[in-house]
Amino acid sequence: MNNKKIKHLLLSCSLILLSLLTGCDNTDYKARIQKENDRNNPNGNKAICLRVGKLFNDMYPYTIKYMAGYDKDMDYQDPIYINHKLNQRLALFAKEGLFTEELVGYDGDKPLYRYDLTDEGRKYLDRKWLRGTNFCFGRIVVEKILKVDNQWKDKPMVRFSYHMDNVPNWIKNPEIYRLYPGYGSMEAAVTGNELAEGIHYYSKKSDGTLKLSVGESGSYFL
Repeated sequence: MNNKKIKHLLLSCSLILLSLLTGCDNTDYKARIQKENDRNNPNGNKAICLRVGKLFNDMYPYTIKYMAGYDKDMDYQDPIYINHKLNQRLALFAKEGLFTEELVGYDGDKPLYRYDLTDEGRKYLDRKWLRGTNFCFGRIVVEKILKVDNQWKDKPMVRFSYHMDNVPNWIKNPEIYRLYPGYGSMEAAVTGNELAEGIHYYSKKSDGTLKLSVGESGSYFL
């Protein structure tokens, strides 16, 4: 065997070994992630959902109540904290036209408001009512794959950049970001100022194919 053939054989063996060590992955992740987001959000109006509170359809019109003892450092599951947050969110979304707001009396010196969903609010409502009242919007459009991370065995993680379509004007109100602390990362996407980043997590099935474990569409903010 001449030197040229030996070098070619060694190169071929090295490439095979490298693919075994690193995991040869020819997946078109950009197309795959777009399809996954669209499958989870077929109407393009539910990439993100913001929870207003545990208010169901038969509870409207809803009159707020006050609970003494609120402190901003309370546990987020405390009933007093939850009630205070609900009152704030109803007032904010009323300013954006998603609720009507009517003064119906006073609790001492505190005004009591009654809220009902407007036609505009119902356009963005998650009608399944699984967790009460939630406003949903948007479609994720994948721009670029940033990184494919295979450091966890059989659990690849793919990071990508994206912009959003079908974004309503009311979500651009900066007051919303203060009421939804975890929502700050989405601000760039909804304002259109820059691309946002998302991650899809996968697991490998026994036949070596990938299964989506966690996707970007359907993000839910409390």
